[in-house]
Amino acid sequence: MLVVGAGPAGLESARVLTERGHRVTVIDKSDRLGGTMWFSTMTTPDNERLLRWFKAEIKRLRIAVKLNTPATVETIRALNPDHVIVATGAVRPKPDFPGGDLPIVQTGDTLRAMMLGTATAEEAGAVLSTLGKMGRLSGVTKSPEFVRQFTKFWLPMGKDVVVIGGSLVGLELAEFLAERGRRVTLLHEKQQLGLPLAMPRRWTAVSDAKKHGVQIHRNAVITRITEKSVEWTVGEESFSAPAAMVVYADGTTSAAPLAGELREAGIPCDVVGDAGAVNYIHGAIHSSWKVTAEL
Repeated sequence: MLVVGAGPAGLESARVLTERGHRVTVIDKSDRLGGTMWFSTMTTPDNERLLRWFKAEIKRLRIAVKLNTPATVETIRALNPDHVIVATGAVRPKPDFPGGDLPIVQTGDTLRAMMLGTATAEEAGAVLSTLGKMGRLSGVTKSPEFVRQFTKFWLPMGKDVVVIGGSLVGLELAEFLAERGRRVTLLHEKQQLGLPLAMPRRWTAVSDAKKHGVQIHRNAVITRITEKSVEWTVGEESFSAPAAMVVYADGTTSAAPLAGELREAGIPCDVVGDAGAVNYIHGAIHSSWKVTAEL
């Protein structure tokens, strides 16, 4: 069995398959286990405990792991698996409103790529002056706790940041940046923040962001992004905020193009985690268990 992706969905798939007697190999294009879960420990330290547990399980079960290994039909065919689990995670595209393609605009994917050292040349060029240095730091030490603490004293980005999207990811990222001295404006297109979280976690996430000085604007309709600001409207009123960086924390969708390529090549596979349906870490783990327990 081959598992593509070393995030929560991939690691749970590898664990369950091994427990059921399969010989499993995990491959991932980054240099560490965790995927999105590793990145999420920056804003949610409790996730580090889960990551440590998965690492311990991979070691206990002696699961083969090949890092720094991009997944293509060719590389997968060379490994000759009898079945492939595609756990490559969700897709986070850049926004489609005016200015959404400017270099100052980042998504969860480009931020994670820089932190994990997997950014393409195009992505690295866009953010080299900011998170490129952060990527080198996380390459030196793969300890999330070290990076969390170090960034409280050194974070290579401008002071003004606009976060677009008031889901849990947007709220926690806004709080993370504000806690590190950034002036953060969070824009959300609807009234309710933190969905699909239930109370009281949703209320806590909003409260914590405000406590750290995040300026939250609800029912905001983005007009455009310029090289130095973000403009939006709420009803008939127009607003703007300065921005050295814009983080688009919205528009997350499921996608697994690799699965289609594998099926065309005659290689059997299943899709798990956010690549199949966006459901955060707990949903990714559950979907992995559900699929792999039947193989």
